[in-house]
Amino acid sequence: MNLVMTVLLLAVLASAAFCFFGLILIKGEGAELKKMTELYESGVEVRAELVSLVPFGTNGYASAVYEWQSPEGSGRHQEGANVGHAHVVGQSYPLVFDPQNTRQVHLGTKVAVRRERKRRQSYVRNARRMTLLALTGGALATVGLIISP
Repeated sequence: MNLVMTVLLLAVLASAAFCFFGLILIKGEGAELKKMTELYESGVEVRAELVSLVPFGTNGYASAVYEWQSPEGSGRHQEGANVGHAHVVGQSYPLVFDPQNTRQVHLGTKVAVRRERKRRQSYVRNARRMTLLALTGGALATVGLIISP
C-alpha cells in the first residue's frame, strides 16, 4: 500500500465522518428550525413575570420560573439563567409562546424569534452544504481508490 492509497483511504474515512456529523446537524438544527417557524407563524407575544430565581451550584447559575397570562392561555416556563442584575424577581420580560403547545416557548420578542429562525435556516443550509461536499469528496476518493493501480 503506497502513500496515494493511504491518503485516499483517509479521505474516504474523513468524508464519512463529516457526512455523519452533517446529518446529525441537519436533524438537530432542522427540529429547532421547525420549532422557531411554528413560533414565528402562530406564536403570541406576552409579558411574562419572573416569579422565582433559585441559584444552584457555585458557578452563578439559577433556575428561573416565568409565569404569564393571556387571552390565549396561561402558563409557566422554567429554564436555566445566569444569576445577575439582568434577572430580577417580579419584573416582566417578553416571551413568545405557541397557544396550541404552551411548552413551546422562546424568551424574547417576535423579532428575536424571526432572527433565531433565520440563524437556524443558515445552520441547516450550511450543514447541507458540508454534507454534500463530504459526500462528493468521499465519492471522488472512492473512485480514486478504484482506478488506482
